[in-house]
Amino acid sequence: MRAVAPSQTRTEPLAVTIDLWFTLIAFSRAGPKRYERARRSAWVEPLVELGLPPHVAERSVRAMEEWANEREGTGHSVSLAEQADELDRMMHIRPNPHRVGHSIAFALASANLTWKSGIHRTLGRLRRRGLKLAVVSNILFEPPETARGLLRRLGPAGFFDAIVLSADGPDAKPSPGMLRRAARELHVPTARILHVGDSPADLLAAARAGVAFVRYTGRPHSPAPPLPLPSPRVRYPSIRQWGELADDFDRIWRTASAARERALTRGRSGRAPRRPRPRGRASAPRSRRPSAPRSPPRRIRGRPRPRG
Repeated sequence: MRAVAPSQTRTEPLAVTIDLWFTLIAFSRAGPKRYERARRSAWVEPLVELGLPPHVAERSVRAMEEWANEREGTGHSVSLAEQADELDRMMHIRPNPHRVGHSIAFALASANLTWKSGIHRTLGRLRRRGLKLAVVSNILFEPPETARGLLRRLGPAGFFDAIVLSADGPDAKPSPGMLRRAARELHVPTARILHVGDSPADLLAAARAGVAFVRYTGRPHSPAPPLPLPSPRVRYPSIRQWGELADDFDRIWRTASAARERALTRGRSGRAPRRPRPRGRASAPRSRRPSAPRSPPRRIRGRPRPRG
């Protein structure tokens, strides 16, 4: 029987999907905090106009943001309309989500945003390899059309073959649904996709979708908090600069594919399978802890109790 060469059996990549925030796009040094304040003001101002004191409106918006973050952390998409409904449930006041979205879009357009260093050169080299490119990102507090406009503003038209945002669907990372939708739009199987992201949600979504993963560690601030869901105990490759992905793509893909196979073997729970006991060796019986001898029953002095 003729042996098959390893190069013929190895699965070759067909597409690369990339996270948006802090992976593709970078803020200026004070940009994230300034934008966060402007984004929160887009909710606070209409609440104050509707009669809430400013400190109560600020506290209510922060509570709504915590609720939205927790819901997204379990894989659910949260639209601006649902955020307005949550404020209505808490304070019996519902701001207009379209007006809030317009204010957030203006704040994002005014933010000092740039592409990550080396991203254009890297994506161009990936294109020349014949790979399809897509953005797969959670959009929690921004309208989806704003994120698409942001990508058009920062990059050339048609730079990405697909843009999959959580605000368009019922789920968000760490749910695997977004990466599966990207695979359908790109017309490629999930086993031939490499996903690049910086957060635990990216890692878990890739593991649950059966997608190879590489972690981007060039994030300028502290990483995202851990998720309330178990992650696979698998070591994935990482890159600190975008040029590393293009310069060493073949090795990164092999390492990421091997990690994907290990994650699929171990299952979604992240627990490693139990090792089978070797045959031929009789396992020693477990030694039971000797129990203390029972004390004799206590004799009660007095009259003997009559029988019958």
